[in-house]
Amino acid sequence: YFICIITMASSAISNVVKSDHHTVSELYKNYLLAEGNIATKQEYALKFQEELTKHSTAEETVLYPAFEQYLGLEGKRIADQDRKEHETVKQLLSQLASTSVSDPKHRIIFDELMTKLNEHVKGEETNDLPKFENAITPDLSASLAYSFRQAKLSIPV
Repeated sequence: YFICIITMASSAISNVVKSDHHTVSELYKNYLLAEGNIATKQEYALKFQEELTKHSTAEETVLYPAFEQYLGLEGKRIADQDRKEHETVKQLLSQLASTSVSDPKHRIIFDELMTKLNEHVKGEETNDLPKFENAITPDLSASLAYSFRQAKLSIPV
């Protein structure tokens, strides 16, 4: 019984989302550390694009509808704002994907993308997710975390 409680707490939807944010941030850092090694930079850039695409799609299909369902009008406002931020990030992600890693513009686009993404992440982690977790039960949070993970697995990249 005690183990179940620990597992549920660690698999709260906010923890799963934050873990993804950390993964994406680490991929960017590794890209930066690979300066001078085009093949390694390419590897991290592609993995970043894949992870961010899966994460964003899971947020849009699982998390944002749940915001709307459980937070009412405030949830709709939050979800609409987050979707708008996602559009900006997706445009930059598209530019990044169509720019060669060896092109100096690649780094400029990647930096701009991370600036926008960090703003989005800060809003989600400091405002949206705590507000949401306070409005739902731990069981629902764990269920949404499971759905979020499943959604990511089903997304072709």
